Amino acid sequence: MFKYPSDLKIIQKRITKNLIIIGRTGSGKSTLSNVLTRSEDFEESDCSNSVTLDFQKKGFEWNGKSFNVIDNVGFYNTHLSVNEVWHKIARSFCSTMPEGISQILLVVDDSRFSAAEVEKIFGLLNSIFENDILDYVTIVRTKFNNFKSKKECDADKKLRNEIINPRRNIVYVNNPPTNIQIIDEEDEEVVIINKKIRERSRKIILDYLYKTCQDNYFKLKPLDQYVSRLPNNQ
Repeated sequence: MFKYPSDLKIIQKRITKNLIIIGRTGSGKSTLSNVLTRSEDFEESDCSNSVTLDFQKKGFEWNGKSFNVIDNVGFYNTHLSVNEVWHKIARSFCSTMPEGISQILLVVDDSRFSAAEVEKIFGLLNSIFENDILDYVTIVRTKFNNFKSKKECDADKKLRNEIINPRRNIVYVNNPPTNIQIIDEEDEEVVIINKKIRERSRKIILDYLYKTCQDNYFKLKPLDQYVSRLPNNQ
């Protein structure tokens, strides 16, 4: 049967997984984006100063599937107000993935893993974009040294479930830096090891997404329908 161009466009969109990366400044959002896309296109920083000032998009292929990754400005951005941060996040949702969202990855690390803050973010996502969006959110616990140990991950998850809604999905990874200054052979070895660790993390999270990421999208409304729901600067 002949397919009209519009039909072909719909088919193309359905095979692309759209991933939104959000999290606190310094939590490892941009690092995760680099790990997933196997690139250095997203500026990484391990300090509390914000380096991501707007959303950034990049596509990649894995196991015959197409993915889009959107890295966003961080919560508690040192250059933007609360309202400006959420406005940029909402704009990234609506303008870069008009067909919808496959999964939102909320990146947290242990030093910034406040249960109250995590649940606040879930609450804001719920109030801004409506309740069904929470079915599309996964917590990515990064900087977890024992991420390869199921026993350690399960133990941490059990602890987290005592303070965070147990319905929240959590994936454990570790993405150590590879952009360190090379002084000697020891530094070169560190980079090689860290690249291998990042590859292992990449496989863990992509295997998870392959199994759990819905084929359907969370459908988005026009941006102007969300603006009035964005948090103020209090």
